[in-house]
Amino acid sequence: MNTVITQHPSLYKIVVTHYLLAAISFLAIAPMLAFAVADLDGHYFQPHLLSITHIAALGWGTVIIFGACYQLVPVILDTELFSYKMAWLSIVTFYTGLLDFIYSFWIFEPGLHLQCGSLLLLTGISLFVANVFITSKKIKKPDVYQDFILTSCIWLLVTAILGVLMVFNFRYAFLPQDHLLFLKLHAHAGLAGWFLLLIIGVSAKLLPMFLVSTGQKVAWLKWCFPLLNVALLLFFIDTYFFGLNRFTYFIASLAFGGIVCWLIYVYQCFATRLRKKLDVAMSHTLISILLLILAIAVLPFIIFYQLKADVLAVRLTVLYGSILLLGWITSLILGQTFKTLPFIVWTKRYQHIAGTKTTLLPAQLYNTALLNIQFIAFLLFVVSFSFGLFLQLKWLIFIGVVCLAIVAVSYFINVLITLLKKSET
Repeated sequence: MNTVITQHPSLYKIVVTHYLLAAISFLAIAPMLAFAVADLDGHYFQPHLLSITHIAALGWGTVIIFGACYQLVPVILDTELFSYKMAWLSIVTFYTGLLDFIYSFWIFEPGLHLQCGSLLLLTGISLFVANVFITSKKIKKPDVYQDFILTSCIWLLVTAILGVLMVFNFRYAFLPQDHLLFLKLHAHAGLAGWFLLLIIGVSAKLLPMFLVSTGQKVAWLKWCFPLLNVALLLFFIDTYFFGLNRFTYFIASLAFGGIVCWLIYVYQCFATRLRKKLDVAMSHTLISILLLILAIAVLPFIIFYQLKADVLAVRLTVLYGSILLLGWITSLILGQTFKTLPFIVWTKRYQHIAGTKTTLLPAQLYNTALLNIQFIAFLLFVVSFSFGLFLQLKWLIFIGVVCLAIVAVSYFINVLITLLKKSET
């Protein structure tokens, strides 16, 4: 399968471009948060917070997932990527639109610039989704991993379309329901539909490879898939017509059941692994799973206080979103970057001489000390920032922002080290 992903000369360049753009976006989050600390006391529907949320979700999380998908989807689906030209056009339109979008939100100019940015983002996302779907048509034996990946792409498209509608609604007010209701649908289509389904599909394939485990049962994934998608569909229908209500608890329990199925699969991967010692990259992955569980634990309280129209619901929602975007997704990326990127670089530089000369290992391409600093700073960020948000202590939030800046700088430097490491044998 590895020969498939190394045939096209554009693959390395397109993947590395995504990793670098994502790292640059990650660098921007901490200073933006430092500027917006005062806004964290209020409602989450504020220009600065919307701008930070979208650079985290799109510029950081989605861009690096796009790049990883171009490298991993051909491996997971065992086929060649349909079009590299389409991939280049996708990232150019996507990132151009993102810059316009983020700037327009930051100064809150909901006019032509924001509208153009949203349409460019939708174009870039549509090209990515089309590329993945056309690639998947070459598959002879569909499996549950493909189901997760393709369905996540559909939810990403739904997220983008809802986003465009909301942007134009700022000026023309044509949506039949409250704007905040559509924001709930938009956010959960992105978090649960795009990120969660994609992460489950890819991790289910890669974790057994990284951990060298064989005891996991795919049947758990076959339960997970319908439970999560049914929960999402019910959430969309019920929330649109009735808003958050007591039935939302049932919908949340369906989603929780799906996540439990995936967690059992993950537990089986870790329990039956042959590689007993966890490195820092896999420890990041484990922390990300714990943070996902923490975010799920917060969700029932958000519903409870929302039904009571208690202001605490807003504070918990900010905490919930922060744990998911800057905790769960970020920790996963921070760890898996140094599982995937070193292999990508190694494949480019050394695969042609492997077996004939002694080469560096993928794990020798990055700086281990920097990775340890990144990991410790990230743990400090999660603790201080989360408690700071919940207790509304600005000084504790600011400590968290400083720790996040250290994480971002360490990550960026290590990515550069991995990419610029001199070829040695």
